[in-house]
Amino acid sequence: MKPHGDYKIEVIDNVVHVYPTGGFNEQGIKLMHEDIASIAPLNKRWALFEHPKNIAGLTPESIEELVRCYQHLSKLNCVVAALEISSAWQGVFEKSVIGKVSVPVYLNRDIAKLEQLIKQKLDSV
Repeated sequence: MKPHGDYKIEVIDNVVHVYPTGGFNEQGIKLMHEDIASIAPLNKRWALFEHPKNIAGLTPESIEELVRCYQHLSKLNCVVAALEISSAWQGVFEKSVIGKVSVPVYLNRDIAKLEQLIKQKLDSV
C-alpha cells in the first residue's frame, strides 16, 4: 500500500520537530519515522516533538506502527517524545501509546508546557 500522510521535519538544537498533516496509514508512519531517524542528532540525547494538533489522523494499524517507531527511536538516543495534540486524540494516545514505549510521552495542547517538559527531561538525563 502507498504511504498516506504529509509532514515537514525540522531540527532545532537537539529537538526534532515534526508537523504532520492529513491521514496517516501504517506505511506513512513508517516513512515519516525513517526520515526522522535520518536527520535526528544521533550523537547526543534528543527529543521528538510532534505537532499534529487536530490536522493529522491515524488508522488503527498506524497507531501500532507508531509504538514500534517510538521504541526504535528510543534506541537512537531519543529520550522523550511530546505531542501538541487536540483533546480528541489525547484519549487515543493515552490508551494506545502511553506506557507501551520506553520513553516518556507527553501530551498537551499547550506548546509552552510541552517545551518546558522536554527541556526538563533533556536536562535531567
